[in-house]
Amino acid sequence: MRLDDGESAGFDLRGFIGNSLLEWEGHVSAVVIAGGCNLRCPYCHSWRYVTGLDGLERLDPEIVFDLLARQKGWIDGVVFTGGEPTLQPGLAALIRRVRGYGAKVKLHTNGSRPEVVAALLDEGLLDCLALDCKAPPDSRLCAAAGVPADSALPEAVRKTFELARGAGIDREYHTTLHPRFVDREAFTAMSGELDPGGLWILQQYEPDDCLDPAGAGTARYGEADLEMFRTIAAARHPSVLLKKGS
Repeated sequence: MRLDDGESAGFDLRGFIGNSLLEWEGHVSAVVIAGGCNLRCPYCHSWRYVTGLDGLERLDPEIVFDLLARQKGWIDGVVFTGGEPTLQPGLAALIRRVRGYGAKVKLHTNGSRPEVVAALLDEGLLDCLALDCKAPPDSRLCAAAGVPADSALPEAVRKTFELARGAGIDREYHTTLHPRFVDREAFTAMSGELDPGGLWILQQYEPDDCLDPAGAGTARYGEADLEMFRTIAAARHPSVLLKKGS
């Protein structure tokens, strides 16, 4: 299936990093940041691309291609993140043009739109799929994502994770170790369900400058807890990266 989703100019581009060594291990990548998101995770640090769009200039997607033309052979990957890029009507068209410059593509998504991910995979447009793994796909996920408990989000995320499992491309899974949303029980459940074939990136919660400071709180896990989570993950997952933060 091919997404017929208009021109790349329809993509709401609100942020662009021309050169990064941090967003995709082993790649010098440009980072395309979409505006808007359908979730309201209290601890989100990208909130300016979620609720702060009035204060951000909408950028011309042509800046992506200008960079790729100027730095051909140097920039070897483009990361699509946000916000939530799968909400954008111009996503597939933009990715097709990026791949025309010989760059690989990584998509970082919250997993809420499996139909979009499926179409991109079917067309062979992705080289790496990075998924947020916020909490087990039940009411705990709804709490972490800031959506109603009866939301269809858990089922959508389950479908996206199944797509990742069978995609045959590189996968990343990103979990913020937030005490309010991920305890030992929840994390153990996540470890048992998660595809062990991808890189699982665990990161410390940083309470500063988040979307909902009151809802997120300031409690953080200590060093021993972080290591405990790493140990649980490593028992089943060959590739685990723990980012302890500041």
